[in-house]
Formats: sequence, C-alpha cells, structure tokens
Amino acid sequence: MSLEKRKPSPKKIHVTFSIPEEVNTLLHSTVEKRGLSEFVTKALQKALAEERDSLKKAYAAANQDPDRNELLKDWSDLDKEGWDE
Repeated sequence: MSLEKRKPSPKKIHVTFSIPEEVNTLLHSTVEKRGLSEFVTKALQKALAEERDSLKKAYAAANQDPDRNELLKDWSDLDKEGWDE
C-alpha cells in the first residue's frame, strides 16, 4: 500500500443558478451526469480566465489613451489644490 501524500481537495460548495432550457438539454445530452460538476467547473475556469485576460488588455489600452491620461492629470492637479492651506 502506497503512503503517498494526496493533495487536499479544494473546498467545494453547492450553488444554484438558472440557465436556459436549451443549454440544459444540450449539457445533459453531451455530458454524463457524474461529470457535470467537473465539466461546468472547467468551463467556468476557462471563461473566467478569458474574461480576466480581456479586462487586463482593456486596462492596458486605457492606460495608453492620451485623452484619458490628460484628464487624469487635470483631476490630479485639482485634487492637490488647497491642501496646504
């Protein structure tokens, strides 16, 4: 018998959410019932990673926008006014 240490499983929670009936039908016709949680977890992880990447790119693009940066500088200058009084 092996005495290998197993990685502890991440804590799992039960969630309830609504999806369109057509998506549910397709999901259940494509994925075995025992594999639903794993399938949905992987799909969510992939979608969240893509969303996070998209947001990072949008923030990077915004930081390169000269109009935005000028506006931020203007507001920064206003914020500093009157603090020494």
